[in-house]
Amino acid sequence: MQTSAKGTDPRLRTTAAEPGPSAQPRLLWLDVVRGFSILWIVFFHFFKEYSKGRFPLPWSPHYFATFLDRCAPASAVAMLACVGRAIFVGVTMLGFQAVGVFVVMSGFGLTYALAKTGSPEHGWRGWYRSRVLRLYPVYWVAHLVYVISPFEARYDPIDYRFILSFLGDRIFPVGMIEYLNPAWWFFGLILELYLIFPLLFRLLQKAGVRWFLLICAAETVLCRYILLFNIFRTNGMVISAFCGSRLWEFAFGMVVGLAYRQNREWVEDHLFSAGAMLGGVAIYTAGLYSFYSTFTYIFTDALIGTGLFVILANLARLSRPMRRVEAALAYVGVYSYGLYLVHQPYATYFGGRMRAMNMMEFIVIASAIIAVITVASARLERYVNLLSQGGLRRKK
Repeated sequence: MQTSAKGTDPRLRTTAAEPGPSAQPRLLWLDVVRGFSILWIVFFHFFKEYSKGRFPLPWSPHYFATFLDRCAPASAVAMLACVGRAIFVGVTMLGFQAVGVFVVMSGFGLTYALAKTGSPEHGWRGWYRSRVLRLYPVYWVAHLVYVISPFEARYDPIDYRFILSFLGDRIFPVGMIEYLNPAWWFFGLILELYLIFPLLFRLLQKAGVRWFLLICAAETVLCRYILLFNIFRTNGMVISAFCGSRLWEFAFGMVVGLAYRQNREWVEDHLFSAGAMLGGVAIYTAGLYSFYSTFTYIFTDALIGTGLFVILANLARLSRPMRRVEAALAYVGVYSYGLYLVHQPYATYFGGRMRAMNMMEFIVIASAIIAVITVASARLERYVNLLSQGGLRRKK
């Protein structure tokens, strides 16, 4: 099913809804952003294991100078090739930052779904039940895949922490953050944000957009300051996994989702524009530079998540003429959750075994492996959702 509105591109509007207890029309551009973001993250995890320190980090001082010095190009053509490699490596190694875009999109999606009526159809109890059935079954199956599947990197023993992780605890004890599958720390973060979402949604309704954003911004800065300078010092993983330190990104997504539901044409006119793109690049660049000191790191995730969301939203719109590319990215975006849950142990396993390859060979083989994992995880997520959400419909 597709809908359209006067003055907007129909293909920017909606695509078919995923099977679920309360089917909502999907936004195609948002699925494209999801698809690009998760593929960026997955390729980053492959490349991180493949590179293993052989390239300088893109946020390190004098990145290009260091990269060119290691390349030692002997001609102008070699210099251009080296610059191209430096750009490719830099962009790839920044793939982990796309996690912030998923935080923004989570706030967007939840608020967009509720903004029309102002409250869940079956009350907040029913809303929590549907969220649990959306999150947990695929997450549990990912644990089973980790235990029984070959070709996965396994650095941790199966002990009492497996039960904690199975229940959704990715915070305490501190080592849980990277236990078994380090990517699962994001599950814990989303679970925390879902738990407090009803309070945030009511605050947005009562306080209005400006006060809501101001309160969430102040809370985020204060929380990150306390964690950085008083409790965990520079433990970035702990900071990232605590919802209070990522509240701005989620709140920003909520505000955009509310505005998009209330006045879609106005949001599209402003979000998909050259001015917004330039603003997104400026905000994202400020986030990159904020890496350089502990104090400015207080603002890093908020700046990067906000700026990168705007950038990728505009890139998603630019993909419209490439219909097959757009459709493929949207498909990956629809099933990005399953790919996120299963990919990293495979990325660690295969990426580490491809270190002897040259970069072109690595890109080709890694892309093929990612394609296989993507298709398999999409089918897995679809079947699990059909079972779990079908059970919810029967119960209703």
